Amino acid sequence: MNRLLLVFSLCFLYAASSAQINGYLYVKKGIKKKRTYSEGDRIFLQLNNDTIITGLITLLKNDTIYLTGKPVPLSKIQAVVIPRKKNRFPADAKTMLLIGAGSGLTAVGLTLNNNEQWGDAIIAGLAIGYGGLLTKYVGNGVLHALQRKKFRIGKKYRLLLIDFHIPYRRAF
Repeated sequence: MNRLLLVFSLCFLYAASSAQINGYLYVKKGIKKKRTYSEGDRIFLQLNNDTIITGLITLLKNDTIYLTGKPVPLSKIQAVVIPRKKNRFPADAKTMLLIGAGSGLTAVGLTLNNNEQWGDAIIAGLAIGYGGLLTKYVGNGVLHALQRKKFRIGKKYRLLLIDFHIPYRRAF
């Protein structure tokens, strides 16, 4: 029984372990890593002639990045561009209609309670309903405008390529 358990555990360990064969590309500032890319990741690169190329990293080898099979030497890279998403409004039309109905009910409730006048109650209901959405949208817009757009390679940032590929040697 112990031998059978030993054989099964060794078979499991052999199947579960795998050698690390891919490389890593780091964008570093000093000794800190800012971004990490590996084979299979999508990357946007700005070259020295101000062209921007994009693609999947298929191979990282010998100070060269292969984007969908095309080699790009590290010395030709001027910047790593960070892809940006658009700042979309956080609610769809159905949610906006439901918030509008809730704001109207809030205004009616404030008016019937004699807490507010009708005009002030409408403004308070709209502020309660749409205030959070507008705050979130404007706040995300400000943060979106302040985000870094690219890592310029040179003084501050540098690229470090770690290659784990074993060189192929012929036997004869």
